[in-house]
Amino acid sequence: MKKNSRKPAAKAKRPQAPAAARDGQRSAVAPASSVAAFGVALGHHQAGRIAEAEAGYRAVLRLDPDHPHANNNLALILRGRGDHADALACYRRAIKRAPDDPQLHSNFGCLLVDLGQAAEALDALRRAIELKPDYAEAHFNLGNALRSANDLDGALACYTEALRLKPDMAAALSNMGDLLKGRAELSRAVECFMAALRAAPQMPEPCNNLGETLKEQGRITEAVAVFQQGLSAHPTAAIMHSNLVFALNYTADAPVEMIYRVHRHWAERHADPLLPAGRKHANDRSPDRKLRIGYVSPDFCAHSVSFFAEPVIREHDRSAFEVICYPCSRRSDAVTERLRAAADGWVPIVGLSDEAAASRIAADGIDILIDLAGHTAENRLLLFARKPAPVQVTWLGYPNTTGMPAIDYRLTDGIADPPGLADQLSAERLVRLPHGFHCYQPPMEVDLQPRPPVLDSGVVTFGSFNNTSKVTAEVVRVWAEILKRVPKARLLLKSRQMGDDETRARYRNSFIAHGVDPDRVELLARIPAADGHLRAYDRLDIALDPFPYNGTTTTCEALWMGVPVVTLAGRSHVARVGASLLTNVGLGELIASDEADYIAKAVALAGDPDRLAGLRAGMRARLDAAPLTDHKGFTRSIETALRAMWRTWVERGG
Repeated sequence: MKKNSRKPAAKAKRPQAPAAARDGQRSAVAPASSVAAFGVALGHHQAGRIAEAEAGYRAVLRLDPDHPHANNNLALILRGRGDHADALACYRRAIKRAPDDPQLHSNFGCLLVDLGQAAEALDALRRAIELKPDYAEAHFNLGNALRSANDLDGALACYTEALRLKPDMAAALSNMGDLLKGRAELSRAVECFMAALRAAPQMPEPCNNLGETLKEQGRITEAVAVFQQGLSAHPTAAIMHSNLVFALNYTADAPVEMIYRVHRHWAERHADPLLPAGRKHANDRSPDRKLRIGYVSPDFCAHSVSFFAEPVIREHDRSAFEVICYPCSRRSDAVTERLRAAADGWVPIVGLSDEAAASRIAADGIDILIDLAGHTAENRLLLFARKPAPVQVTWLGYPNTTGMPAIDYRLTDGIADPPGLADQLSAERLVRLPHGFHCYQPPMEVDLQPRPPVLDSGVVTFGSFNNTSKVTAEVVRVWAEILKRVPKARLLLKSRQMGDDETRARYRNSFIAHGVDPDRVELLARIPAADGHLRAYDRLDIALDPFPYNGTTTTCEALWMGVPVVTLAGRSHVARVGASLLTNVGLGELIASDEADYIAKAVALAGDPDRLAGLRAGMRARLDAAPLTDHKGFTRSIETALRAMWRTWVERGG
């Protein structure tokens, strides 16, 4: 499944050092006994003895409830473990006593950002800067707050000012790079991350961000090396480790058996230790009762995942299933509101720790919990590791195993995962749906262009609108060969990453190196409007599916817009999604078995304009009749699978 912003790395945050009371304030604001007690607590805090420090600060506050620095430092501890309400109370007491302390306002603003209270957060951070204009950390924190409020220009200006004041502030360099990465200014982002690593070699965020950006540029081998180097220094960094396992899906060099072992290694290190031994769930074990289904996703918005999840959430049989959605991202738009209306329950878990979120799901009595993210951005796999529901399933968002025994099943089909090897490469039990594991809902209604463009131009246009991460050196080599065998043909590549000048130049040069005239290759950046994006398919005669990481949303979009897709079926799920989709719309003849067959099929199709015209004219009717767009029928097949999973759990005695 394509992700719009595959795995944004964790945002670097300024390390919050415990505050020492200023000498000039001590006698004015606190009795001598509390001053001494604060000094002891601060010593514990600075030495990393957090439990002792917390006890000490609480002792200070019993003597002097409004002690500003004891409240500040206790709030840092509380915020770090997710006790946001208590931290909020501490900051309010501290600021009441010391209203002109810039550090208090800055720290308070950071907590308010965590709580999603954007307006008050901005006020607090601007007050900190008003009190101390040269406070680099406050400018940095204000940048984070503005970024959370989607004021990217304002955030960039704040990071720039923080770096003017402190040129080696690694956190500001890292977050500036992450912002630039989100804007597809990938080369500038790489420069920021490299500078951050020079300033703070042991800081995990810029290393993680650098690997992600190299992956987006299609530099997969370099990205994998960066993640591996980062993990050697930060072996407990679960997000970085997820990014490594995800990046391996893009490479043709790594054997699928090795990639499976890396997924299991991720689970063994980060997830398996969290699985409660002998946990018993209290759910009613009636096999045929109405079941409570929970969907966990960061992508309940205008995102590829929702093109496939929304029709299922909407079409569930409410006499047999109650549907609760657990969004784990603050992103919200019109699609979010549709999903909220379609669900029976909407329980955001943003800001909750994995442990707290798992407790909430268990308290909700969820019978079957479904992960829609896998190792992708903002996933909550470590929530699933705690086994909050009797039956746990992964589906849709990630093209491989999670590696986790805590997740019981993975939904797929017999084409994407043929019986045999696929079962050995999955930590979950594979449940193969009968007519594909996708159900596509186009983002909007757009009329089909009835004629392929070759009929008017006389020139065949191949194309791919996949992320550049999927367009590896092997893919470029094969596509260049197709262009050489169809001498007048053109290739149109479109992706968000092509908005970066250096990335665009690198791809253009890679085609030149294979003997292709650069004028035959057009590289386009992202088209923001959905209708403009879909209308761009009008320019294509034939879509080329990348490999080994096939397209999903892009393949469905191309077919919906009448464009036939040529795919290459590989050994594992990630390389067989195209074959699954084409099989289930009756276009199996466009599935190649190897590179030579892929080239031959593309060249043959390019040489048959009548066939292209026939495929385009009949494509909408073909899709309307296919399981891919049968929302009710597909949902019934999922429900049959879920009911069977539940009965198996009941029969095994829970």
